[in-house]
Amino acid sequence: MEEWEGQQLGVSPNSKGSARQPERIHNTTMDANRGAVFCATGSFNYLEAALISSLALRRHEPTLPITLLSNIAGLEALDLEGTGIAVRQIAPELSPGSEAFASRWIKTQLASLSPYRVSLYVDADMLTMQPLGQLWQALDQFPIGLVPDRLPLVSQCDHVDAEEKVMTLATLGGDATHFNSGLILWRSSEEAHNLFAHWHQQWCHFERHDQLALARAIHRSGVNVKSLPSSYNTSPRDARGRSVHLLHRWGGTVSRGIFRRFAAAHQPAVVAEAQRRLQSLPIP
Repeated sequence: MEEWEGQQLGVSPNSKGSARQPERIHNTTMDANRGAVFCATGSFNYLEAALISSLALRRHEPTLPITLLSNIAGLEALDLEGTGIAVRQIAPELSPGSEAFASRWIKTQLASLSPYRVSLYVDADMLTMQPLGQLWQALDQFPIGLVPDRLPLVSQCDHVDAEEKVMTLATLGGDATHFNSGLILWRSSEEAHNLFAHWHQQWCHFERHDQLALARAIHRSGVNVKSLPSSYNTSPRDARGRSVHLLHRWGGTVSRGIFRRFAAAHQPAVVAEAQRRLQSLPIP
């Protein structure tokens, strides 16, 4: 078993997947002004992870609208009846050799792709462990909210090419905040749209990872970012004994099936629901 997969983490008492089934949405009123956005690009593994992540959020937030953005063909056949999840087809415009980073193309343009006035983006390798609580109130005085990375300074970022890091350090210095882009909360506003425009522009320099591009975009746009509590974007290795809203199992875990096993260890009913619904697709 992968490390952390079967361990009990700091979550609410009812957050184990065996405690209750994913909720079906039929007669519940949804607020179309506020919703969550997920992204699934490139492969069945990422679609599966995004659906698991979406259904895990649905289980804890039964009235929150959810939109899944994807470049995968044929998703009109996906059985989403009763889930409150909508699919929107996206066709990223990528340079040759950058196809594996289609999700970043989408992520850096979320302000124009989300159908909601107030939006929450969640990476496909994140698992909601309890209701979102007071998260939305973070936007009362800020246009956007992000969780600092577990390596919270730009100088500590260790997952990008040396060329991009050198460029970023020359622009920002090493003490600039390094935010994790796995969870993004924003309200539709001139400030947020300006930030995303800068983010996409900065990302296009390298068309690879997006977090240092985000740091440069924050600097260039001058936007005032609300630092969200780490409980909304926590690595399992940091979650022991803590109350956690969302676990982030990053590090290439989707393509290797690790995220699926991790989710099944904590919310088996959600994973079973996702796999049952995916059977409606002609995808091996």
